[in-house]
Amino acid sequence: MKIYKIIKRVAYGFVVLGLLAASPVSVADQPAAVSWKIVDWAGDEKAQAGGTPDGDVQLFVQFDLWDQKQENALLVLFHCGEDPQVQGRPMLNFERYMEAYQAGKNISPEYNEKWRQPSARWRLCPTSDALLLANRATHANIVKFQVDFLRLVNEGMSPRIDMAVYAVAQSDLALWPTAEALARQYRNRVPDAVVPFYAHFRLNGGVWRRGSYAEIYGSPGRSTLSRGPKTADFQRVAESMPINIEGFRWQREIPDDTRFDKLESVNVAMKEAIAHGSAEKGELICYPEQPLKRFFSDTPQALASGYSHAIRGRFSTKWSTDHSLHPGFGFLVEVYRNGTATKLGDSWVQWDGTWTVNIPHSAGLLTGQQIAVYYRSYNSYYAPQNQANNRYWWQDPVWTVSSTTHNVGHRFADTDGGTYNGVGELVDAAMTLWSRLYWDGSINPVGAASIRFFFPNTWDNCGGASPWSCASGNDLWLIAAHGVQANVVAHEMAHVLNNKFWSNKRPAGSGGSHTLNGCYPTRLGMAMREGFANFIAGWVGYSNRNVAEGGFNSGRWALGYDLESRNSPPSCTNGWENEVWVARTFWDLHDSRADGDDILWFNHKGAVPALYLGNVIANNGDARDMRFYETIYRNAASSGHQGFITDIFEQNRH
Repeated sequence: MKIYKIIKRVAYGFVVLGLLAASPVSVADQPAAVSWKIVDWAGDEKAQAGGTPDGDVQLFVQFDLWDQKQENALLVLFHCGEDPQVQGRPMLNFERYMEAYQAGKNISPEYNEKWRQPSARWRLCPTSDALLLANRATHANIVKFQVDFLRLVNEGMSPRIDMAVYAVAQSDLALWPTAEALARQYRNRVPDAVVPFYAHFRLNGGVWRRGSYAEIYGSPGRSTLSRGPKTADFQRVAESMPINIEGFRWQREIPDDTRFDKLESVNVAMKEAIAHGSAEKGELICYPEQPLKRFFSDTPQALASGYSHAIRGRFSTKWSTDHSLHPGFGFLVEVYRNGTATKLGDSWVQWDGTWTVNIPHSAGLLTGQQIAVYYRSYNSYYAPQNQANNRYWWQDPVWTVSSTTHNVGHRFADTDGGTYNGVGELVDAAMTLWSRLYWDGSINPVGAASIRFFFPNTWDNCGGASPWSCASGNDLWLIAAHGVQANVVAHEMAHVLNNKFWSNKRPAGSGGSHTLNGCYPTRLGMAMREGFANFIAGWVGYSNRNVAEGGFNSGRWALGYDLESRNSPPSCTNGWENEVWVARTFWDLHDSRADGDDILWFNHKGAVPALYLGNVIANNGDARDMRFYETIYRNAASSGHQGFITDIFEQNRH
């Protein structure tokens, strides 16, 4: 048995999460309420397959109140966590299936019947179910976590659990003074915050090693064209690679204008919103939902006029959230003359993973020459990068062009335990937000410079005491656990969107710590900004406007709060004092579901975000809250609908 002390391994980097003090940044949609750090660990370096008593690794974690001056004690509830199940299955006719689907035809998928779903790779369990952090606590609160490597595979993994945190009222603490008693009362309530706990490991030959993200998954070097992680050939693993087929059927569109528009789009969107007006229950929708430009990729076999070659392929990424292959939607493909910095052309990876780069005659490419193909995670809108500002990208092996319509085949990047873990999910969430804003919302979110996505954030404290997820100006920081959560990515991008269209001006009361259930009568600007970001996460992830209560808590875009529920806390004097109630107000203006006094919606899908973004404060620090926007949305509604707008605001007030 070997014991490793924190003094020896502090360079590996622990993550401490917590509620953020007053700062100019906007924190993630579920801010933390506790801090934690791994202070010691133990375990034999050689892992055992299957269940191991006490686990293969024991992590000793210290918890503390984030703010020693806060009034309430905090209750932290723990549970066991296990490696996500594989969601897809290997398909033997995947390429033929997709070709038929692109042609508007359906054929049955042929699955590898010999393939068996693999068992979980890890299990993470605490030795305590609950922890009570008393007000102004000074003693150490140590909880032991056990990591059990169930299936020994030579790859990286990040065992993780989400811990529910509750602010305990003094009256409740008097009635139930122990963590166990409080847990029985609080367990089924909506938490004030959800804090991820995780650690990074790599197994190699059954020997485990704990380290930082960069040590386990690699760190990008300078974005030169001479080196980089290689993609893999799908055909070599087709019989064993699980495919998330629904991911390949989800039809999304790349924006056709990727330039900075100098804020013009929001003005257009507001005019469209007013022109389309609003509709109430029972009315016909006079303006149909704006369709995508086109659904299916057009990949003609004949060369387009003016081009000598068409280089084609399909690019996918394997995700850590379901251990299955997804299309690399939103990656940018670049083709270079091999061994040079001469770019021959570029193109986007489409919703189904296909891409085509047309090479003009002027490039002088000849059949038989060699090319290099690169897949970039960054573009004019966002740029995932590490602390050193180095960006994430992959490259194919060198190709010799065999014909004027050369196909490199189906290549993929393993972002599930492989190089740059989680980047596949991150890019997909970011591009989905961009696509929906552009096509459904008529809003071009591209700024004068790309958003710097610092991922994974292990160094910036976001105004607090340790790393978390936040946005400031045109920069965005995401801890590793949040980068694979689509709703958090969208939430933070919504803050940058707010910053762009409001020229980084913030309303009064925008600072300070906050929780999902908190009431903040003196910080209405914060509740409004956070509520808008909460709404955008739902608006992007749930394109169906008619979502029933309880329908926001499943799948990749699960929110952790319900945009339709009226029964969950908090009991604020006014709904605009709480970020979730603000988000519900925005949602009720957008959704077509009639519930209670909410029987109205704006016909244009982008009306609600555009009318918010386009009505900015005049000066930094001006007073602004949801009462101002009641007038804005009343004025934008169709004649006779103003009272229905007020009904929506009143329903979300009490």
